[in-house]
Amino acid sequence: MFPEAGGPTSVVMELAHHQALMGQKVAVLCSYGPRKPEQRMALEERWRGCGIEFLEVGSESRTRRAHAVREVIDRLNPEIIHIHCVWESIVRHAALHARKRRIPYVLSTHGMLHPYALAQKRLKKWVYLQVFSSILAGASELYSINKEESDYVSRRFRRPSSVLANGIVVTDYERADSKVFLAKYPALAGRGFVLFVGRLHPIKCIDLLTRSFAHARKRGMKLDLVIVGPDYGARAGVEALTRELGIEQSVHFTGGLFGEEKLGAFAACTIFAHRPRFEGFGITVVEGLASAKPVVTTKECKLDGAVEAGALFQVADTDEGFGDALHEIATSADSGRTLGVRGQSWVRSMFDWESVTRRVDASYREVIARAQTAP
Repeated sequence: MFPEAGGPTSVVMELAHHQALMGQKVAVLCSYGPRKPEQRMALEERWRGCGIEFLEVGSESRTRRAHAVREVIDRLNPEIIHIHCVWESIVRHAALHARKRRIPYVLSTHGMLHPYALAQKRLKKWVYLQVFSSILAGASELYSINKEESDYVSRRFRRPSSVLANGIVVTDYERADSKVFLAKYPALAGRGFVLFVGRLHPIKCIDLLTRSFAHARKRGMKLDLVIVGPDYGARAGVEALTRELGIEQSVHFTGGLFGEEKLGAFAACTIFAHRPRFEGFGITVVEGLASAKPVVTTKECKLDGAVEAGALFQVADTDEGFGDALHEIATSADSGRTLGVRGQSWVRSMFDWESVTRRVDASYREVIARAQTAP
C-alpha cells in the first residue's frame, strides 16, 4: 500500500472506502502500509469513521508471513476475498488458503497480465506463472484492466476475464484548488505549464515526453513542463536530457505529491500529457480528464472508449507529432477548454467510484451465490 507505487494502491484505498460507505464490513490485508508518516495519516483520514480494519504482515519473517495471512483469514472468516495484483507473495498465500477454506476469491490484475507487462523480466515471470496459473484457475472472477488484457488472458490462460476499470472521486478534482500547489511552487504562478504525474520510471517514457516538449517549445509554445512523481530511476537521465536540449530552465521536478497538493497541480496546469511505453489503464490520465484539462496521450495508454467519446487527444507517438499536439492545444484556448469539459463529463459517467463499487458489489453477489450452490 505504497501511494507512490501508483494505481493499485489508489484503487484498494478508494474501493474499500466506498464499500464501507455502502455498509459492507471491510478489511484490507497487505504486506506493508504507507512508509511515510504523512502518507499514513492521509490514509487514516480517508478511512476515518468507516470501520475498515487495516492489517499488515510485512514485518513478519518470510516463513511466518504465510502463517500470518492464514491466521487473519481464519479470524475474519470473510464471505469473499478480493485479491489485487499478481506478483506479491501475499497473493499466493491468500489464494491458496482461500481455496483450502472454500472461500470464493476474485482477482484484479491491474494490467499485470497484459502481454507488454509479461514481456518485462520475462524469465522471472514465466517461472512464477507456473504456480500462478492454478491461482488464476481457482479465482471465481478475474478482472482485467482493459479489453486488450482481457482478450489476451482468455487466450493464454483459457479462462474468461471481465473488464473492471479503475474508479476516481470526480468531485475531488472538481473542487481542487490550484493555490495549494502554487503556494509550494510560487515560481510557477502566472506561468502556464504542461503536467506529467506518475512514477519517474523508464516505462513512463518521460524522456520521450521531454523531447516532445522541446519540439513544441521550438515551435513557439510558451508553456513550462512540470514533472510530478517519485524517482524510480529515470530522473537523472531526464535531467541530463533537459540540459542537452537546452530546456532545463523550463522543466521543473517536484518529487511525489499527494492529497491536496497533487489535486492542486492538476487544477493549476494548462495541459496534462502522458507519452508512455505502455499504460494498462492510465489513472493519472483519468485524473487529468476529471480536472477538466485537455489531455494529450498516445494509443499506448489503454483507456477503452476515450477516443470514441472524444474525451482526449490521442496523437502519433513521435517527438514531432506529440509536440505538435501540445503546441496546437496551447495556442487554442477554446479548443482546450472544450476538450477538457468533454473529458470531465465522460469520466464522471464512466469512472465515478460509486458506480464502479456498485458493479463490483453485483459481481461479488453473483460469485457468492455460485459458491453457495456449488457441490
